[in-house]
Amino acid sequence: MAPYCFQEVRPLNKKVSLGICIALIAITAAATFSATMVFSKSIYNKLIGNISQRSQMYSSIDEINQIVNNYFYGSTDNNNRINASLSEGYVKGLGDSASKYMSSEQYAEYTARLEGGVTGIGVETAYDYQNDKFVITHVYAESPAETAGLAKGDVITAIGNVTVTRKNYSSLSENLYGSLLSSVSVEYERDGVTKTVEPLLGFSQPSVIGRAEGNVGYIRINGFYKNTAKEFKAEIDRLTADGADSFVFDVRNTSDGSIDYAAQVIDVIVPAISGNIAVAKDKNGEVYKNKIYTAEYSSVNKPIAVLVNGSTAGPAELFACDLRDISQALIVGTKTAGIGTMQEVFTLENGGAILLTVALIEPKNGADAVYDGKGIEPGVNVTLISGDDSNISLLTSEQDNQLTTAINLLAS
Repeated sequence: MAPYCFQEVRPLNKKVSLGICIALIAITAAATFSATMVFSKSIYNKLIGNISQRSQMYSSIDEINQIVNNYFYGSTDNNNRINASLSEGYVKGLGDSASKYMSSEQYAEYTARLEGGVTGIGVETAYDYQNDKFVITHVYAESPAETAGLAKGDVITAIGNVTVTRKNYSSLSENLYGSLLSSVSVEYERDGVTKTVEPLLGFSQPSVIGRAEGNVGYIRINGFYKNTAKEFKAEIDRLTADGADSFVFDVRNTSDGSIDYAAQVIDVIVPAISGNIAVAKDKNGEVYKNKIYTAEYSSVNKPIAVLVNGSTAGPAELFACDLRDISQALIVGTKTAGIGTMQEVFTLENGGAILLTVALIEPKNGADAVYDGKGIEPGVNVTLISGDDSNISLLTSEQDNQLTTAINLLAS
């Protein structure tokens, strides 16, 4: 409404005074903020069924609104930010780490990741705290990163012309991922020589990485997405053809993905059984939306070990639990996170969504095997010598005593 300060209104052949102009601006700002509160209430109407609770929440919001209107020094005209903060605050108030509010942009990114996996320039990275360096730990074949000349062991010194430090590496590394077909500037150092390249984003990174460790096939699962089961089976077939007579499946620090897609991966390994490999139960103890998972297809008839740690959560925990109970897999490492629930996405009118915990997961052995809130205790408890779980990808096979323990157990 600010332009009214600079034009004449002539019902009485007089200019609008500065005082009236300011009043109009204030009224407009108040109306805008009120519209924001009304929109936010419409969101909460869907989330809260109890009228008494809803009334109490409205009363609190209105009270805050009054105080803000009377005393807040800053601007209240950012509707999107206020709506997002109110919605995010509500979901956070549930006290459930697996539930979250997503803006429209975050929702689009979440959906793309779940349906297509991670996209980026085609690298895996980790921060080496001991040497204070941001290191490339893996470069995917035929990726833009490989084409640009990046290699495992390169030290990334700057991203987008911003120097990488211990404090900012996590936020800067996000620039290495994304589906937009644009490039990102990466400065790196190798053997004392510094170079800068600009690899393209948009490369679909496999969620599964495999390699041979002697006669043992090692497979790392980074997340359970739509394509994971297909990629996983392809790696098993490849390593088997190369002579693998046993397997180590690594789900340390893995929590991303969905129960639906984890069940598909489990079905690749375990034999067909008469019972279920998992059932989702709602808050009343009933089966949630017919979510009953079975094993019907292929199986891996070889000795198996699964590596886990305190950041193994959600779908990765179901994977480890069912392999232990169906395929007698050895569980090696440290106790898992204990998130044994299912989440579902509910879209909102503002284009965003909430990822909400809707059911408890009962694995193959039923209620007695539920790991939610408890975690899964490994059959062979092994703590990393380094003591730093975030540093796993920087370890060689010899330095990774959890991996070497699993390999030695399979050999014996």
